[in-house]
Amino acid sequence: MVKKLWYICIIIFTLYSCDNFVLKKEHKEEIIKEGLDKLSWNEVEQPPLFEICEEKSEEELEQCFQQTIIKYFYDYLSKQKININTSVSDTIWIPLLITKKSQIIIEDFELPDPIASQIPNLKDLLEEGINTLPEVEPAHTRGTPVTARYQLPLVIRID
Repeated sequence: MVKKLWYICIIIFTLYSCDNFVLKKEHKEEIIKEGLDKLSWNEVEQPPLFEICEEKSEEELEQCFQQTIIKYFYDYLSKQKININTSVSDTIWIPLLITKKSQIIIEDFELPDPIASQIPNLKDLLEEGINTLPEVEPAHTRGTPVTARYQLPLVIRID
C-alpha cells in the first residue's frame, strides 16, 4: 500500500512539475525579442561588399568599398561635359544608404551654393553614376543582412 501511494505521489509530482520545464511559445518569442533588442543595428560587422573586394582582409573591406564607389563616380563624372564659369574646389559629403536588399540609394542632401550655382545638375549626375556601380552585397551584423548608411566624401576640383 505504501508503495502504491509512493508511485501515485511521484506520478502526480511529475505531471505538475512538467509545466515548469517546458518553454512556452511566448517565452521563446520574448527571448528572441530580447536578443534582437540587444543587437546594435547601427554597427555593422561586415561592410557592404563589391565582388572585387571579397579577397581583401577584414581591415581593408570598408576602404575597398569606399574606393570602389569613388572610382566609379570619378569615371562616370569625368566622361560628362560640365560647363562652368569660374573654378570650383570643394568637398561634398554624399549620404549613401545601402539597403539589406542590395540597393544603393543617395539620400537627399544640400549642395554648397558655389557648386549648386555652377553645376545645378550634379545631383542628377550622381544618381546616374550610382547606376554604373557593380552589384553590392549588403552589410551584415551577426550574419544578418542590414541596411547601412555611409557618408562618402566627394572632392570637386574644376579649373
